[in-house]
Amino acid sequence: MRTYRPVFALLLALSFALVVGCGKSEPLFPVSGKILDSKGNPIKEGVVTYVPDEAKGNKSKSNPSGKITDGSYTITTEGKPGAPAGHYKVTVQADTPGMGGGTQVDPNPKGAAPLNPGGNSQVNPMYKDAKQTDLAKEVKADAPSGHYDLKLTH
Repeated sequence: MRTYRPVFALLLALSFALVVGCGKSEPLFPVSGKILDSKGNPIKEGVVTYVPDEAKGNKSKSNPSGKITDGSYTITTEGKPGAPAGHYKVTVQADTPGMGGGTQVDPNPKGAAPLNPGGNSQVNPMYKDAKQTDLAKEVKADAPSGHYDLKLTH
């Protein structure tokens, strides 16, 4: 029985070191929703990012984000589904060709002018900046259906 004590003590010490060294990760809560532009049209593609709102007490070091696909998004944090609880400012990046990220050229050789000069951006630039955006969400455990839906107002 004595030969097992040093091995057990070593394993116990290693387990303790791993637990203390890993740090405690925050629990993540599911976050997904629909996203519409100011005209009520779904944003086809882009990225939604939840930026911790320190003014409302969110001290998280993570910026959960998710890809927009056909008007819907799902948030992940460091590769894991969901986001830590707390208040967030929400930013939206959606510069796609034909939506402000470029221009199209008319295939008619006589009409070589851009089809949408200046690119009709689907997203106001204010939504790209956490200090300017008016979008905000609180991630919580018991969020009702539709809680994370976003509608751009500008």
